[in-house]
Amino acid sequence: MRLIVLERNQWRAAAIEINNEFTDIWAETLTNRKPSQGDIILGKVSSVLDGKNAAFISLGSGKPGLLNGEEFVLAQGKKTAGEPLPAVSECVQEGQAILVQVKHPGVDRKGPIVTELIKLTLDHLVYMPYAGYSAVSKQLTTNREELLQFADKYCIEQEGVIFRTSAGYIKEEALLAELQSHRKEWLRILEQSSSQRAPSMVKKNSGLEEEVSKLYPLHRVSSLAANSSEAVSSFFPLLSKNATLMELNEKKNKLDKLEDTILNMKKTIKMGKANLHIEETHALTAIDVDTGGVKLGTKNETHFEVNRLAVDEIAKQLRLRNISGLIVVDFLRVEKEEQQNLHALMKSKEETDKRLKVGGFTKLGLFEMQRKKSGLPLSRFV
Repeated sequence: MRLIVLERNQWRAAAIEINNEFTDIWAETLTNRKPSQGDIILGKVSSVLDGKNAAFISLGSGKPGLLNGEEFVLAQGKKTAGEPLPAVSECVQEGQAILVQVKHPGVDRKGPIVTELIKLTLDHLVYMPYAGYSAVSKQLTTNREELLQFADKYCIEQEGVIFRTSAGYIKEEALLAELQSHRKEWLRILEQSSSQRAPSMVKKNSGLEEEVSKLYPLHRVSSLAANSSEAVSSFFPLLSKNATLMELNEKKNKLDKLEDTILNMKKTIKMGKANLHIEETHALTAIDVDTGGVKLGTKNETHFEVNRLAVDEIAKQLRLRNISGLIVVDFLRVEKEEQQNLHALMKSKEETDKRLKVGGFTKLGLFEMQRKKSGLPLSRFV
């Protein structure tokens, strides 16, 4: 199982390859460089304003971020200890590199608001490496004391966690595994930021790495091919401990193959003599199944066999093209019994594509599905 990451001036794509065939491709645009909420950035202090109890942080693009005095790690430590808050000039100096997270993106003429008190969020926990306290979601009315005892037991130094509502319904072992995963991610962020030059992006919120890791078990990937050092540094730590970087020739072949796949996506896919036509619009994706003149017995038998082939190809193309939203399929007309069989076949594809939700046939004979959005469809890049 291999991961291929291709970066161009306007976009970046990541693909999973199994048995020399791409199964999933994700892509993101690189044209929007402005910081967004949740981004972790190695900033540079541009000015310190003790009178306003704040500092301005250069983020590499757009307006400087405003870092208020109580949002410094040193200030949080003093607050937790019940001591007076320090002046901003005690926390940072002009020209200093500082790791911050965007709390609120810039609006109109105002720049972003940033914090040194970084938070990392997963399914059940919000991890706060410098908080000095822990809390439980207000929506969780049970097991509150047990969760706080868990935090006292396993949090170290200034660590703190916020238990999300779902944390009250899972075992301690699962919570501990998530906490350890947070720690590993935080150490990776610190290590990465130590080798970068300020100002620069360290972790893009909901960037390609995060999207792919949420949807695919990257720890199973054995090798990586990438054409940028940034992609190597951000993806490689997420892979198997025994993962390797591909040799130059193999890497070039895989990158060329991925680019050709993306740039040569066609609306019509051949299935022997039969055809599948995919039309993506803003409102929905329409897929039409066509026999192409093939005959396989009676008309009903022919239609069902072509439809059966189409089910496999549709499931493949949805993942390969990263199609999301409402999907409507115009299958070839078949009897009611065959419709039920097609529904069952399409329903089984949910097992391998967790983003897919199958509806069924409408009164007019169209087949409806939905697929959760993750990144941009490849049609945006061709």
